[in-house]
Amino acid sequence: MSASSGEGWIGYSLKIAQHRLRQRLEAELAGTGVSASQNAVLLAIGDNPRISNASLARAAFVTPQSMQGMLVTLERDGFIVRTPHPDHGRIIMTELTDKGSAAAQAGMLAAEAVERQMLADLTGEEARLLGDLLRRCADALERT
Repeated sequence: MSASSGEGWIGYSLKIAQHRLRQRLEAELAGTGVSASQNAVLLAIGDNPRISNASLARAAFVTPQSMQGMLVTLERDGFIVRTPHPDHGRIIMTELTDKGSAAAQAGMLAAEAVERQMLADLTGEEARLLGDLLRRCADALERT
């Protein structure tokens, strides 16, 4: 393993795992008509129709500008409807259509299947430990 190629770094292994996870998830989602980022948005909207565009962008790991374009596409393709809030004119309610709900459900099942595949060679305890360690690593990088 050469450190200059990145192969000896945990961060490199993490990036490879994340890349392969994303590829697998995109392949599983191909039949739903949405990408992994769009699926994350649909799931977030399903949980909270009043969710802000900034929160949606964070959920999908995209910029707020990209999120606006994604919402336009999801609305155009019939996955969501956006309407002004009846009591607060500045708030836009974003709700899933039946098509959006079906895609979100299929996406959740796809994500669960891909995660099961990713963790198949780990014991339950190892999977819990891995999740804990990754959260701790993310928290350490969040501190300034």
